Amino acid sequence: MGIKQRRQGLLRRPHTIIGEKTRPKSLKPKEARRLIRRFHVLQKNRHSIIIKLNELLTIPGDKLSPDTYKQQIKHYSPQLFSKYETKYNSYKVPSKYADNDLIRIDEQLTTEMLITKLAEIDSESDKRGGIEAYQSASTQGQNSKRGGDSLKKLIEWLKDGDYSYSTKLDQELNALEIGCLSPSNIISTSGIFKEVVKIDLNSQNHLILEQDFMMRPLPKTSREKFNMVSCSLVLNFVPSPKERGDMLKRITQFLKPPKSSGSLSSLFLVLPLPCIENSRYFNNEILNKIMSKLGFRKTCYYAAKKVAYWLFDWEGKLKRGERITKREVAAGANKNNFCITLD
Repeated sequence: MGIKQRRQGLLRRPHTIIGEKTRPKSLKPKEARRLIRRFHVLQKNRHSIIIKLNELLTIPGDKLSPDTYKQQIKHYSPQLFSKYETKYNSYKVPSKYADNDLIRIDEQLTTEMLITKLAEIDSESDKRGGIEAYQSASTQGQNSKRGGDSLKKLIEWLKDGDYSYSTKLDQELNALEIGCLSPSNIISTSGIFKEVVKIDLNSQNHLILEQDFMMRPLPKTSREKFNMVSCSLVLNFVPSPKERGDMLKRITQFLKPPKSSGSLSSLFLVLPLPCIENSRYFNNEILNKIMSKLGFRKTCYYAAKKVAYWLFDWEGKLKRGERITKREVAAGANKNNFCITLD
């Protein structure tokens, strides 16, 4: 009999098998950045292992889900799950590790070895504080004493007459902020938007809706759509290149149709700078091709020391064209594997 499960979103976080997590109250900027990078590595490794396990395991009617794989493994094989639990409980978090410590998935890794590695990843993630610790580090990174929140750049662009946005701000505008960490950030206090809908996978405030964007119901009318969608340092946390492309495509369904040059229908996107400047498979040119295919036109771009910012205007129609696939564009041992693909 197959395992019944509800449809899962691309960004759903996995459940843990331990109790309360430790959430760091304060981190130095360097420690916060290192913790964020480590969680990205753990997430990517987990995703790679689940893909490989789906090739090796024959689970009737289903594949392992990023949200319910523990329950599925337990149902499929209590023996394998026992090994998972044993390793999970005995694993000691390393004090030193490489920032790019990605697992190489090959044919020599057996199912048992993959299950054991998965337990190590989950154990380390939980013992480092889980998604709460990641969000705490991200929130501290938005502290005004540490450079301010990334949405400052968006507000600067909207108010700068050189970009012709100031003429579009007289109407009643609304925005959707994906991955909101603070209900009092600058997009909410700028006075530009009458309404800002704030969502996050693991809300830390009652003013932020706990919701997976990929599970958010699609708007039924134009009234339910948004003049602005903010996706700041979220896309890089989505596990796979295809899922990142799917997320960008889904964003177009939440934007108001641009009726004229006097209306606002835009996407604010922020990514870590290495995603476009130090990737084997991705760069700014490829991103612009993807966004053009989705009907976006780049109007603003800025590269800071650590992150890159874009403002794209949506022109209301997706374009047909070749698929954007994963291919090497820059070789090098120190390159990362970030990529976005689009069918």
